[in-house]
Amino acid sequence: MCADSDVEFSESWILIWIFKYQSRFRHSEVSISSLIGFFSQVLKDADPKRFANFPSSSYSAKKLLRIDKATKTYAVCPKCNNLYKIGEILGQNEQVTEALPGLKCSRVEFPKHPMKKYREVCGEELLKNIPVNNGYIKRPRIVFSMPDLKTQIFTMYQRPNFEQNLAKWANQHVNGDILADIYDGEVWKTFKSDDTLFFTPELADSNLGIMINLDWFQPFDQTIYSTGVIYGVICNLPREIRFRQENMLILGLLPGLHEVHADNINHFLSPIVMELLEFWTGVIIKTPNNPTGKTVRMAIICCSSDIPAARKLCGHISALAACHRCYKRANNGNFGNFDDMTDWFKPRDLEDFRQNAIAWRNCKTKDERNQHVSNNLVRWTELLRLPYFNPIRHCVVDPMHNLFLGIASWIVKRLWIDGGKISKDDLKIMEKRAEVIKLPADMGRIPNKISTGEGFSGFTADQWKTFILVYSTPIMWDLLSVNDREILGNFVRACSLLVCRIINTNEINEAHNRLLKIGQLIEEHYGENLITPNIHLSVHIAECCRDYGPIYSFWCYSFEQMNGILGKYFNNECLGF
Repeated sequence: MCADSDVEFSESWILIWIFKYQSRFRHSEVSISSLIGFFSQVLKDADPKRFANFPSSSYSAKKLLRIDKATKTYAVCPKCNNLYKIGEILGQNEQVTEALPGLKCSRVEFPKHPMKKYREVCGEELLKNIPVNNGYIKRPRIVFSMPDLKTQIFTMYQRPNFEQNLAKWANQHVNGDILADIYDGEVWKTFKSDDTLFFTPELADSNLGIMINLDWFQPFDQTIYSTGVIYGVICNLPREIRFRQENMLILGLLPGLHEVHADNINHFLSPIVMELLEFWTGVIIKTPNNPTGKTVRMAIICCSSDIPAARKLCGHISALAACHRCYKRANNGNFGNFDDMTDWFKPRDLEDFRQNAIAWRNCKTKDERNQHVSNNLVRWTELLRLPYFNPIRHCVVDPMHNLFLGIASWIVKRLWIDGGKISKDDLKIMEKRAEVIKLPADMGRIPNKISTGEGFSGFTADQWKTFILVYSTPIMWDLLSVNDREILGNFVRACSLLVCRIINTNEINEAHNRLLKIGQLIEEHYGENLITPNIHLSVHIAECCRDYGPIYSFWCYSFEQMNGILGKYFNNECLGF
């Protein structure tokens, strides 16, 4: 629930709180209307002049806030994912007396192909017939919901102290070689609009930097159904409140049944980019501190997702084929051979990327596009319509997926357990040792059943982090060979440095050297065919830290928590905002 940004009512935050209360505790319209009436009477008795326009019912409150405009909904073609405005395809006669064929998708994927058979329309049915008492009503088979971005931003600005929180970053000062938050990174310091700095103390509460995340989750129990969501967070906010539920933007809810194909993600990005372009120019938002309105601008400065999602958003080829940040290509499925690192460990050229992405869009056949991707490693992304967006630099390597769900899990389970370096008996010894380690309550414990199943079954990213940082050295050091101890020691040290909430450039450099050393040791003792995409991508984490500060500023832990909240909502549990 969100309010319209044109509302001329300065106390709208009270109504917004009431409607969020209704959503949180699932109150009926009758009860919430009574609550609004009670508030109206009390407030008018307290200050008749100030609250003269306060509504007395749920209906009048929604009319005042214009809540019906808060979400845009599109019909989605089940086959090609092309979007249609629902009002345009339903027309005037939604109800019919018999089940008639619905409107079909008119999209032509390759309209420039010289052969007619390749210019055929998609032709998939867009609507379904729903039985009702007097016949049928037509409804889209699949819908894409896109909460209005203006409305979400307006609602946030109505909160007490929101603008002050946005501006706090401008008063933070650290030494030149220390990075305490995203504001200390190079992207925030150097991001420009028309050759002038975008983030300045004068515009600290109106020029917003957004970090986006794309992820899929299972909203229903006991069924395979993946729903996607594109989140946004406002990086201007202090880190301690930045990732709270009430400060999360939801840019779009992607429909299931399965994850969207890489080429088709652009259909869903297109209307989102339209809103972002409007905010890049500037949107007038009325706030309690500025009733006449202030110009709010917004820019995406970071994309933090797991590898497949980040590459779909930013137009990159699969991580199994090439790196999206440098010129390293896979060799027979691996990223081995660090000897020629000076040849490939350099940033990819943005202008080349853009030109190749445009060329992909202009390809006339699917085979031509596939060949283009194989040769040039990129495809078109709608995010390139944003004049400031850099799909190479702004697409970070997420440390949660890379270090903990990726490398930590792979080294322990695949390299050592599956490789016979750690036996079943060793796992039982490790389990007994882990049981006697006492941790502070706020750190969380790892599951006790280390030896169950294949070993370390069901470990989450947070549990892998705790295992590496706390448990791994005391419970498994003497069970490893000298070479494997060196791998573990370097990995533990690198992770210990990177998880610090404040980090300096020397520590970043050391962490980089340690992660590079891990790759070199694995290549030396196990062979270059075991240098996985995650091991290669880990050598880019240091440059991500230089751009965005400590990994706490850009890792995906908080976004994963939001997936759980939305999952509970779809399972008829409460949504906590």
